[in-house]
Amino acid sequence: RTQPPPPYHAIIEAKPAHRIPDLRLSAWPLFEGLKSVASSVDNLDEIEDTKDHSHVPFVVVLLQALDKWRRTVSAPSNPDPAARPRYPESFAEKQDFRKLVRDMAKNISNEVNFEEAVREAHLVWADGRISDDVKLVLERVDEESFVSAAIQSDMEVEGESSRPRIPPNILQFQLLALALKRFLKQNDDYPPLEGTIPDMTSDTARYVALQEAYQRQAEKDRSAVTDIVKSLLEECEQKSNGCNLHVTMPSDDEILTFCKNARYLRILETRPLYAEYKLQDLASPVVSDLSKTLSPPDMPNFDAIQSDAREDLIMATMDPYETDPVQTPMLWWIALRACDAFYDRHQHYPGKHDQELALEADANEVYKCMVQIATSLGLTETDFIKEHLLDQAKGKDLAREVVRYDEAEIHNIAAVVGGVASQEAVKLITGQYVSFDDTYVYNGIASTAGVYRF
Repeated sequence: RTQPPPPYHAIIEAKPAHRIPDLRLSAWPLFEGLKSVASSVDNLDEIEDTKDHSHVPFVVVLLQALDKWRRTVSAPSNPDPAARPRYPESFAEKQDFRKLVRDMAKNISNEVNFEEAVREAHLVWADGRISDDVKLVLERVDEESFVSAAIQSDMEVEGESSRPRIPPNILQFQLLALALKRFLKQNDDYPPLEGTIPDMTSDTARYVALQEAYQRQAEKDRSAVTDIVKSLLEECEQKSNGCNLHVTMPSDDEILTFCKNARYLRILETRPLYAEYKLQDLASPVVSDLSKTLSPPDMPNFDAIQSDAREDLIMATMDPYETDPVQTPMLWWIALRACDAFYDRHQHYPGKHDQELALEADANEVYKCMVQIATSLGLTETDFIKEHLLDQAKGKDLAREVVRYDEAEIHNIAAVVGGVASQEAVKLITGQYVSFDDTYVYNGIASTAGVYRF
């Protein structure tokens, strides 16, 4: 189970498997460098040289095709030249646009740049603005709370402050996130340009010109973000009344990395394990004793996380293990969690006594705990749980199986889980890649696994 320290784990370098090129073809107006490169290329319909025609970068091909499509599409023209013009929207319009790109080629079988343009045509209408996932991340960063946490109070200097201190890396992430929020307001929700372009068929001069145009605009955007960061720090200093700050100016490399990955920011935030167990097993004597000493979790969005987790679990029941639904990892987690509940009450795991009657009695109690946990998780109304857990015959078969294993620890299963755990630890330590959100469950019987938010 992944449990990051409070308030959350910030991920800047998420490194998604499929990274969409940040070319801003759907942005309006186009930035000056891109407009300059695009206007330097003659009208493709007038280029007679086949070699020259087949070495125009697909970015320019798409921009010329878009201009041509706008002149042919049956849509009311906008009298305001500054207003955002038409882009392909419906499926039919997108198909027509791709056909227009094909028709612009002299011989598409021999012109790889036009094949690339058809393949990447979606970049013309793909919205390059910040995604909803990143907006949720930015909503978690509040400027007032950041300023309060960034300023070292007099009580902290004297060692008397009871306020939990936010880790320096999270404060720096919040500083950069706040700078990004201000940048987005100034740029119609478009994040800083990444400044890289994919490989494409092109002559050297045009490719280098295109590359330099994107790099110059990216540097301009990074410079704007840097200025905003400096402005935020100055505001903190003005409000600090001479106190020191817990946050410092990020390095140029850190700002560069943040800007390049602004489209894929993520945070990992899970409920404390104690809070999770308390909700799943209200009658646990161990949890009851802990409740007297542990304070409630200090998470302003605790209820939202719990509600989202419930919804995710319900959705997970709709995607059982195809070969044999009984081997769905969620079922076995509920069964193992029921064994923990059994331990809380008896101070030993089920299956300790190998007499047949004792094993059956343990299985019956484990099954009752399984039903209680499924109920606490809000899963009892789902068809999957009704069929495979609430059905007494099938549910008790699961209970008998976990009782029979009697807390055994098998070396090959431990090796798999240990390898996965070390991989996730590296992700958390480096802040790169997105770690498992909550609990990883491995089923060695069927060699399958699942990640669930319990």
